[in-house]
Amino acid sequence: MRTSTAGIVAALLVVAAAVLGLGASVLARRPPPTPVVVTFTPAPTTPPPAPTTDPAVFRQRLAGGCATADNVWVVSDGGTLIRYAGRDWEQVDATLRSLVRAACDDRGLIAVGPAGGVLLVDESAQTVSSVYLGVEDLWGVAVTAEGDLVTGANGEVQLLAGGSWQPFAEGIRTDLLAIAAFSLRSAWAVGAGGASYRLEPAGWRAVPTGVQAALRAVAATTVTDAVAVGDAGTVLRFDGTGWRTAESGVSTTLRDVIVAPALWIVGDGGVVLTGEPLRNLDIGTSCDLRAVFAKGQDVWIVGSAGSRGGVWRLRGGAVAEKWGVC
Repeated sequence: MRTSTAGIVAALLVVAAAVLGLGASVLARRPPPTPVVVTFTPAPTTPPPAPTTDPAVFRQRLAGGCATADNVWVVSDGGTLIRYAGRDWEQVDATLRSLVRAACDDRGLIAVGPAGGVLLVDESAQTVSSVYLGVEDLWGVAVTAEGDLVTGANGEVQLLAGGSWQPFAEGIRTDLLAIAAFSLRSAWAVGAGGASYRLEPAGWRAVPTGVQAALRAVAATTVTDAVAVGDAGTVLRFDGTGWRTAESGVSTTLRDVIVAPALWIVGDGGVVLTGEPLRNLDIGTSCDLRAVFAKGQDVWIVGSAGSRGGVWRLRGGAVAEKWGVC
């Protein structure tokens, strides 16, 4: 009797997975019973230099950026934190840090980097805080109203909520290079080997992409309308039932994507793709473009080559302003 019942249950699970079309493995969201509390260590309180447009501000490897209501923030890999408040760029914090991606909301900025490094900027309190979680390298970050999610090597997913950090997934072994989140029950994470996972109320579900290229960025307006980009010019679009390949026209590594106010993709060698179908927009650089984000209707791009960095502000599909030596 037990054997027969088990067979029926197994068959029903297979049918359910086939109907969903999203793969059969569900990996748990695992908030522990007692959250891991982390005490943030404030950055040294050295007075920032006066605002400047001096090219020296951009002589560093710029790696990521995002915008709040009042500011544009740019982080660097092995450099400092810089900010644009509408007039000039300024170095906000002189501490050298390795950060690779940033996300903003109305509270401020969260950025991540190697060895579980996290930087937090609270605009209201005007503080810069940093912490090393002592976990894997972190590469992805997303903010939601309920908490912030970061992803990294070997399936690392961590949640910051209420001032405390806690693991938020188990059973994933793939390097997770990027995340787009809507809530703590709905998100996309993508990574090495074409991996993608969708967060649902039951947990993280593996969703086949049909590609083997590393996926380095993902953006979405809803969980059923997402775009992922990565190595070898890979562009994928999720149409509600599965991932579909889109023609990019390039073979370089694509490193970031946004879907609002329109579709914009950036990558190595100065590649900027926009529109549907995608077209290559020349912004006059061969630097590797690491980040793209929006502030209002303006599109901002961050790039670097070696120790040279640059920032571009696009308006109406053309470069309106450019800073830096990249």
